[in-house]
Amino acid sequence: MGECDEQSAVERGADQVETGADHAETGAEQVEPRLQPVIDAMATLRRRCPWSSRQDHQSLEKYAREETEELIVALEDFTTTPTADHRAAVVEELGDVFYQVLFHSALLDESSGHEYGHSLGAIIDGLQEKLIRRHPLAFGDDAEGAMADLDDVEREYRRIKAEEKAEKNVENNGAENVSVTATTHEPEDGRR
Repeated sequence: MGECDEQSAVERGADQVETGADHAETGAEQVEPRLQPVIDAMATLRRRCPWSSRQDHQSLEKYAREETEELIVALEDFTTTPTADHRAAVVEELGDVFYQVLFHSALLDESSGHEYGHSLGAIIDGLQEKLIRRHPLAFGDDAEGAMADLDDVEREYRRIKAEEKAEKNVENNGAENVSVTATTHEPEDGRR
């Protein structure tokens, strides 16, 4: 199979996202049904495992760091020597990092009174929105069949990130101003 003869895996994946074709080939149909059992397993651990039931965001912080570092090592090994064993190690470490995401999202669900899986769904939805928002050259109405120029993509990404940062600053400053006003404003009748 020559590079010029075949469409790249990235291009095939992009075509499948755009057209909705061959979901089974990419695993998209398999993802959603696979999430519920892992969400249920996490809920069981929180209810029935003494170690898991005692954890909180702070106690899990060191594990998030450790698992991320182990993933980086596995990726370096795979990049250097792309063997089946190194690929399996990357898959395992990605699972461990995903476990951290799953655990923290379960804690968020508990603290907000939502059913398990609510925060994970919000994470996935937010990620999908962010991928599309930050990549208009790939997903926008003007996106053509050809891949955009890397310089254009990087320029557009920096522009979007700057806009997002500015919006977040406006939101944060607005919230701070409301908070300061609420705490310093005297009621009309003079009581504090």
